Amino acid sequence: MKKILALMVVGVMMFSSTLCVCAENAASTGTSTDNNVGGSISISKEEWEKMQKNQEENNKTIAELTKQIQSLTNAVRAGQNNNNNNNKSSSGGGSGKSSGSSANEFYKRNNIVGYGSNIVGQGGHVEINGGKSNVTFVLTPATNGQLTSATSLAANVGGSLLNVVTTSSPGASFTSAKVNFYVSGVVVGDNIAVYQIQNNQWVQLPTAEIRKDHVVVNMTKHGTIAFVRVPVLASVTG
Repeated sequence: MKKILALMVVGVMMFSSTLCVCAENAASTGTSTDNNVGGSISISKEEWEKMQKNQEENNKTIAELTKQIQSLTNAVRAGQNNNNNNNKSSSGGGSGKSSGSSANEFYKRNNIVGYGSNIVGQGGHVEINGGKSNVTFVLTPATNGQLTSATSLAANVGGSLLNVVTTSSPGASFTSAKVNFYVSGVVVGDNIAVYQIQNNQWVQLPTAEIRKDHVVVNMTKHGTIAFVRVPVLASVTG
């Protein structure tokens, strides 16, 4: 994911640099549209203003992509540190507790749940009752009992458990929600089944879309959900 975002930033920067050069050349040669001589560039006032606007938008895009790269980099580093510190704690190491707590605080602050090498996040803009909204689903880690149950579930369906999270949205209720979850490591062609605990049973939820690092899920209530990579996606989709 970080490599793709980095390439996008480089591409946008190259494009914006080209716009700057063209704009400077246009400004030095004037705005007349008659009888261009020697390959000089002619540009109208409207085109000049449009190029300036595009430049501003490109700068904003670069800033946003850079921010996303840094956020993902921090999340991955925090997850690695958390795993290392957990290993130290289990081996009797004394310094793992405070670092692990710091990683957990970072996860909570950025609405991320880590499990093993995977992270799940939710960035908001959940579609509520068929319409766009600014609602964000808040994610919290599952309990040890829920993790154990989800591990058994994954084994029973012949898959591997990616993560387990519990969702909530204080102050926002819904009868249906289309939720875009960031799920690290998911690639195009992956079969990701999503299950939710309902009445003490794991019930499969419909998936609207599965793409690189994202799984879009249709939900009718909050609860604990498990993301499982399976050999063949079950029929509950859409």
